[in-house]
Amino acid sequence: MSLKYTFPFNSCEIPNKNGIAQPYSAFINLLSCFTVLYFIYYSNNFYSKLFLFSVLLFNISHTFSHSIHLGHKNLHFLLTHYTAIISTIFLLILLTKISNIFPKTFFLYFLFLLYLLDLIFVVYNFSHIYNIAIFLLILVLIILYYYTFLPNIIKQNIIYIVILSLFAFMFQIFEIYYCKKILDINPKFPLHIIVEICVFFPILLICKCFYKN
Repeated sequence: MSLKYTFPFNSCEIPNKNGIAQPYSAFINLLSCFTVLYFIYYSNNFYSKLFLFSVLLFNISHTFSHSIHLGHKNLHFLLTHYTAIISTIFLLILLTKISNIFPKTFFLYFLFLLYLLDLIFVVYNFSHIYNIAIFLLILVLIILYYYTFLPNIIKQNIIYIVILSLFAFMFQIFEIYYCKKILDINPKFPLHIIVEICVFFPILLICKCFYKN
């Protein structure tokens, strides 16, 4: 089986020809938007607001991608993926401010190589699942790099963020492999919303951890 995957067109919710393309997935992401907005409103720190705003941009682009399917094959993915990538940069800035620890040069070089690899995957039209893997690797590495410098209240949730993020990724792979079989059994079942729900909870925990610092 191939891991070829083009977001959102291969996500496992058959799009409508009229109205909202993938309403179930769009609704979950809209809920994420309002959740992030709530934490932005109550955030008391400039860098926290900046990071949360970048997360909001990701969720807005994600919601848009499931709401309206434009003709350009990679436009939706590029908007959604690179707003997510930008959020990792703002997370790095935020954790630098929280910990007062500037990352080592070797770590910054390693992150740069991962960002470059991500770009290569896009240029050479690799399956989007590889870009998602790179994003998650960057996110987890940044969080784990600063783990020992973080307050205990944040540390308590870090393991759940990592586990839930990995679970969402694994279910994404499951979706790629088994979407067709499931839709053959029940064409109306929006399997992709399970991925969206799995993504919602790490976003919720990330907001909860970093909105006040």
